[in-house]
Amino acid sequence: MTGKTRKKAQGIISLVAIVFVIWGASAFALQEDLEEEGEVQPAGEQKISPLSDYLYMKDLERYNQIQAIADNQKKTDQLTAYLKERPISKLLLNAATEYMASAGRIAGKNYDQLITMAEKLQGLIPTDQAIAAEAKFIPVGLEDFKKQHLLPARALVQKQIAAAHYQKQDFAKAAEYGERAYAITPDAQMAQLLFDIYGKLGNEDKLVAYGKKILEKVPMKDPQGYVTALQLADIYIKKQDVSAAVQMFTKIMDVYGNSVPPNLKEAEWNKTRIFAYGLMARDAYSKDNYERAEKLFQTVLSFDSRLDEPYYYLGMCKWKAKDQPAAIVYFARCAVLNKSFAQKANGYLEQLYKATYPNKPEGLQDVLNQAKKDLGIS
Repeated sequence: MTGKTRKKAQGIISLVAIVFVIWGASAFALQEDLEEEGEVQPAGEQKISPLSDYLYMKDLERYNQIQAIADNQKKTDQLTAYLKERPISKLLLNAATEYMASAGRIAGKNYDQLITMAEKLQGLIPTDQAIAAEAKFIPVGLEDFKKQHLLPARALVQKQIAAAHYQKQDFAKAAEYGERAYAITPDAQMAQLLFDIYGKLGNEDKLVAYGKKILEKVPMKDPQGYVTALQLADIYIKKQDVSAAVQMFTKIMDVYGNSVPPNLKEAEWNKTRIFAYGLMARDAYSKDNYERAEKLFQTVLSFDSRLDEPYYYLGMCKWKAKDQPAAIVYFARCAVLNKSFAQKANGYLEQLYKATYPNKPEGLQDVLNQAKKDLGIS
């Protein structure tokens, strides 16, 4: 080798050495930064955490490009490829949601196709075993990923399949997948769907269970709240669970006893109030709480003064309280209405009037006439 060639070779070696020194310093700096951020394992492992900010930025760029695709089939294909490559990422839920939205547009009312596409997505969402295998490369952020992305993505698939079966009117299947979704992420929306499904299936025990879950999360003032409560009250009545029905009506009337719920007409709501307060009043009477029963029966009459039952029970309450003159007035009003309680009211009226006014037998007719006048009966 000539001196000139030797010098040239030495120059190349020096240049290569400098390049390697620079590359090594840069790589070391990158490694150091990532270690400080908790994105790689510092002890020998060189793989970057799939939940690192570095990969998130790369994922986001790719996701935005996919999201901009107008063709729904191409978009789902690209999302499928992305999820296969990057199942564990900070964009898992975003990608799954976008996939199902595109799948819905592709399938339209072909619910079997939608179910197939949802099941395909289900196969792309990482399993617990897959996550466990990658856990050593994820020093931080794994629990947040599970809570914010993994579980919601799994629930999303189950919800979509449940909704598709619901549209097919296969309510048994809809309930099966709805239960799976609720077990993953219990929320009021899924509870409402299951409440509706079990209503169609006629499963009253499940209706009650999910109705209670709804009311745990939805306030009574909300339409979903009071409608669910009314349905539960109706179920309790059918099951002859008076105590549960009274408790439910009491909660409803605490909110809407003096007002009309949205989207309801007052006349329609008054019928509900009459029934609710009447049931509550009879329950109080059966428990010898005559003061409360009297107050509740008076509330019933504030919505309809021509009802005979409240007058009958008001007569009984006053009689129990040894207020015979007041009891006579109420029994007389019940009697002149000439409805289902009239015969019993007449019997008690005559008995009580004779005992209270033994020297004025002719005055009974005056009491009845006054009752008609009070009620506007000609």
